Amino acid sequence: MSKGQHKPTVVSGSVRTAVIERPAATTSTDAQLEDFFQVILFNDDHNSMAHVVHCLMQVFAHPEALAVKIMLEAHDRGKAIAEVEAETPARLHRDQLTSFGLTATVAKV
Repeated sequence: MSKGQHKPTVVSGSVRTAVIERPAATTSTDAQLEDFFQVILFNDDHNSMAHVVHCLMQVFAHPEALAVKIMLEAHDRGKAIAEVEAETPARLHRDQLTSFGLTATVAKV
């Protein structure tokens, strides 16, 4: 019997349809936006642009073009969103960036 079909059951000479309720499946895409955090990278005067790009590529596995874009935004505007992700990886990535001498923070979306 395929999904969505009902199996008939016989009760005292009459036929009834048994309905089986299934809970809605949840996936990671069902997560609320409030469950996500931004890793914010700040501009600084002591790290080279190449170092910042290298760190973004290493920490987030960003392609070079994206890492350059994030670095330039931080350089020009003072800060840039490096990634949006769940809280635990966001805090880990912030810590990794700061271990490379960069200035970063985490903020709830």
